[in-house]
Amino acid sequence: MQKLYSPRLFRFLTIFIMAILCLLFNQLTKINFVKINLPKDRPEYNGFNANGVVYGKDGNLVYHLKSERIWQFPDSESLLMANFTTVVYSESSSDIIKYFLTANDGWINYNKKFGFLGSNALLKVNSFNPKQVITIYGRDVNVDLGRNYFYSESNVRATQNKSIITGKGFSYDQNQSILKINSNVNITYAEST
Repeated sequence: MQKLYSPRLFRFLTIFIMAILCLLFNQLTKINFVKINLPKDRPEYNGFNANGVVYGKDGNLVYHLKSERIWQFPDSESLLMANFTTVVYSESSSDIIKYFLTANDGWINYNKKFGFLGSNALLKVNSFNPKQVITIYGRDVNVDLGRNYFYSESNVRATQNKSIITGKGFSYDQNQSILKINSNVNITYAEST
């Protein structure tokens, strides 16, 4: 009976195949998969029916965000949103709501505490006294949560209790509790009951 294989040939082929595999794996490990450049005009992340929260350093809830659609582009800190609602809580207590923001579109940069509310923007500034709650309706509203400052050059309607103020352009400084309407001001004052 004759042998159909040679032990030396088998060892040689095994070593040869192992060497080829080692060279192949060496080349694969040199590829840096982390540095793959993504197209700048397409979102890096997409989300639908998003529900997110951001906590402060002390563990208190600071932001609660709900959005029908949310996306982020490469190299951008801003989250773009469609049909969204954001609740901003006091940094000292998660039980106190400072602001309620909603709009059809907009963006927020949570690191810089800056944002933008596009069309059908609603900004509700809460107060301990329910009669002093201010609701501002407008569009193209810039939001600076770091300074508690909101402003826009578009038409605006603000309500407090039953009083209504309309005009073109506004700025609201929460720290000083001052709402300033820039032009074309119309006031309908109703006494609180």
